[in-house]
Amino acid sequence: MTAREWLRKYTSIFQQAGIDQADDEAVVLLCHVLKLGKAQIFAQPERTLTGDELTLLDGLVARRLRHEPSAYITGNREFYGLDLFVDSRVLIPRPETEVLVEAAIEFGRSWIACNQRRMLVADIGTGCGAIAIALAVRIPEAQVYAVDISPGAVEVAAINMHRHGLDDRIKLIPGNLLEQINRNMDLIVANLPYIPNEELAGLQPEVRLYEPVQALDGGDSGAAVIEAMLRQVPGKIAPGGALFLEIGEGQGELLIPIVRDALPGSDIELVKDLAGIDRCLKLVLTK
Repeated sequence: MTAREWLRKYTSIFQQAGIDQADDEAVVLLCHVLKLGKAQIFAQPERTLTGDELTLLDGLVARRLRHEPSAYITGNREFYGLDLFVDSRVLIPRPETEVLVEAAIEFGRSWIACNQRRMLVADIGTGCGAIAIALAVRIPEAQVYAVDISPGAVEVAAINMHRHGLDDRIKLIPGNLLEQINRNMDLIVANLPYIPNEELAGLQPEVRLYEPVQALDGGDSGAAVIEAMLRQVPGKIAPGGALFLEIGEGQGELLIPIVRDALPGSDIELVKDLAGIDRCLKLVLTK
């Protein structure tokens, strides 16, 4: 069987199984087994697959047909141009989180230009370390503290930080939200659970069956964990510093009064994603 024939066959099988973006999913698995990039795969459509390669692919296809996410199958996810290791101990980074990262980088660069000193950054609920690593790479003057309550997530984040040569720039801290942060930060970023628990059962099986519920469940309102962190923010963010929160659809109006109560006088802005949905809450603590 050639690469072209395999892709055609399993794209159709994935489509029949109700798997989104079936053609891309088939390509991901083939690239993983052949250890080739997507462009290389399409440049060699008549390449004949060996028996060993087909056997490996059969095993991966069986897992994908059970709706295991391809990122867990391959152990890989690209985020903000970064290659990251992921497994079932962490949430798979989403493209929409890049909105949060982009906004935080813009603020960070402006802050450094004004203050001319090292910036202290905290990434709360770091998961695989995606946000912390992206900020450390794009803001070289930042010292990043990455916090997660899950021991498994801390282990995965450590792998990724070492992979990107950031062991000296990112300090991993096991802990709950801001409890272990004992100094004022210039920038706090957080992608915390924000799905209302009544919606968990309706999520795609890839999410519902495989991703860690602790990283998804935001309580009755979806904002319970975010609210808990907001209550901890006073005294943890420096004047002129900022807080960036990823939020779920419609949660901005719910959270703004809570933010104003916790940090009165702050400048608050909602940042939209490419779909026009409020995806990030930005707060700047006025001096």
